[in-house]
Amino acid sequence: MPLLSQSEFKRLSQSASDYSTSIYLPTHVAGPEIQQDPIRLKNLLNEAETKLSEAGLDKRGVQQQLQPGFDLLEDDHFWRHQSQGLALFLTTEGMDLYRLPLAFESLVVVGDRFHLKPLLPLFFSDRYFYLLALSQNQVRLFQATRYHISEVDLQGVPTSLAEALRYDDPETQLQFHNVSGSGSVPNYHGHGAGNDDNKENIRRFLRVVNEGLHPYLNQEDSPLVIASVDYLQPIYREVNTYPHLLEEGVAGNPDEAKPDDLREAAWEKVASLVEASHQQAMEQYHNLERTDQASDRLSELLPAACRGQVDVLFTQANAHCWGQFDFNSGQLQQHDQPQPQDQDLLDLVAVQTFLQGGTVYLLDEEAMPTQTPAAAVYRYALAS
Repeated sequence: MPLLSQSEFKRLSQSASDYSTSIYLPTHVAGPEIQQDPIRLKNLLNEAETKLSEAGLDKRGVQQQLQPGFDLLEDDHFWRHQSQGLALFLTTEGMDLYRLPLAFESLVVVGDRFHLKPLLPLFFSDRYFYLLALSQNQVRLFQATRYHISEVDLQGVPTSLAEALRYDDPETQLQFHNVSGSGSVPNYHGHGAGNDDNKENIRRFLRVVNEGLHPYLNQEDSPLVIASVDYLQPIYREVNTYPHLLEEGVAGNPDEAKPDDLREAAWEKVASLVEASHQQAMEQYHNLERTDQASDRLSELLPAACRGQVDVLFTQANAHCWGQFDFNSGQLQQHDQPQPQDQDLLDLVAVQTFLQGGTVYLLDEEAMPTQTPAAAVYRYALAS
């Protein structure tokens, strides 16, 4: 199952409904605990039933909305193919389901929009990235995180240099659609690009690979890591137009490596980027925390996030601040326990920050830069 993309996240954030139900469940990929996962989901669905009824949805509506979730309970094949976490988003119109490499806390939230904060590590601290496994004999694109990798089904991308050279005029014919045909095709080996003609053929081939990847990458800002032998990497960088290609790739022939080994090697490159960005953001907050360009007061940073003024947000991962916020008036109410019509204000500030181009870090309590559950750096100093 593909990972959640930014465009999917934005679609979920815009799927407003009076009885939007979000369910998060930690799951298991192996061992006897797998048998307990359906039971845990059943308990969460029962909890959702209660919350939907309390919110005013009639019995028929509750049953209609949650039935797709209950249908999963008896699906043995489904439970044998899990990741670390399961996220369900249900309305009376249907269900969206994601198996994700994130260890969620068990949670049910019912409100007028989906609860999405637990998904944000996919785009930041445990973020997903793309891995292009590239050789003259094979082209594969993977979507991966630190603990998970899945191959993308590519259409419109040449699968090998041999396939590309079937065309008489590579410059005009490599507007690719996949081709099958009879007869043998050469298998390319060697330690370099060879003569000038071969190097130009490789460049043309990689140019079309780059163009063919546009539909898979043009809506994203996730890092792209190349895995290839050394001589292909500089040629691909010459023709690459994806702005988030990392400078350092994974060296070696990817055709001989297992996907998990490629993922582990590529994550080392991505992790250093993530850690550097995190440290820079933390230093920026501490440098600005006593100025008008930073705050750890939810009453200040929540309206700022809704206006698109938050550049970086730190928020406690499994904390919740229940209440109501009126954007037009700026009025904020907070409650110790969730009340009817309440929403998680930490979810609201995190999602709004992300949707408007800010960076969001979900941290453990001890890693937070302040004693409060949220802190932010603004794009510019706010008027006092």
